[in-house]
Amino acid sequence: MSFPFLRWTSSFHKRLRAPIKALALAVAMSGIGISVPSQAAWQLIPDASGATATLTEQKAQGNVEHVHHLRGLSGTVGDDGKMSIPLSVGQTDLLDKVGELPPWLSGVSQMRLATLTLNLDPVALAALETGRTTRMQVPFTATDGNRTHRDALPLNVTRESADRLSFANAEPMALDSAEVAKNQVGSTLLGLLGYGNLVGDIPITLQGEMQDR
Repeated sequence: MSFPFLRWTSSFHKRLRAPIKALALAVAMSGIGISVPSQAAWQLIPDASGATATLTEQKAQGNVEHVHHLRGLSGTVGDDGKMSIPLSVGQTDLLDKVGELPPWLSGVSQMRLATLTLNLDPVALAALETGRTTRMQVPFTATDGNRTHRDALPLNVTRESADRLSFANAEPMALDSAEVAKNQVGSTLLGLLGYGNLVGDIPITLQGEMQDR
C-alpha cells in the first residue's frame, strides 16, 4: 500500500538534512576556534579625516588661489577593500566664508558634492606591520550626479598600531574645474562665494585615519 504522506515526509527529511549538517559543521568549527570571516570593521575617524581643495580663479590682475577644507570625512572599508566617502557641502568651510544664508538657501548644507570610492588592497593592509608605510596605487572614482571620474591615486598608508591606520595621498587628485562649474551644486556655491571663472585643475589632497572597530 502506498502512503503519500510518508513519501513526502521522507523527501522533506532529505531536503532538511543538508542544512542541518551545515549548521552542525558551523557549530563544530566555532567550538574549535574556526569562524566564518566577518565584515571588515575599518572605519574612518571623522575628527582625524579631511581633505583640502585648491581652486584657481582667473582675474584681470592675475590668477588667485582659494584654498578650502573638508572635515569630518566618514566611511567604512568592506572585506573587498572598497571604501565609499560621501562629501556634502556641510563638511566644507564654504559656508563659513559665505556667512549666513537666506532662508530659501537653508538646504544648501545638506547638498551632496560628490562621492569618492577608493579600492584599497585588503591583503596589503593586513600584511602591513606597525610603524611601516606602504604606497598603494589605489583605483578611485568620483561620482557627481550622473558623471563619474575614474583615476588611480598613489596613497601612502601607515600602520600606527594594531587597530589603527593613517593615510595620505602622495600626489593630489585632480578634478576638472570646468566640470565642477557645470554641476548644479558647484555653480551655486561658486556664485555664493563670488568666484568668477575657474581655470586649470582642482588638486585635492586626502588625509585621515582608520580604526578597526
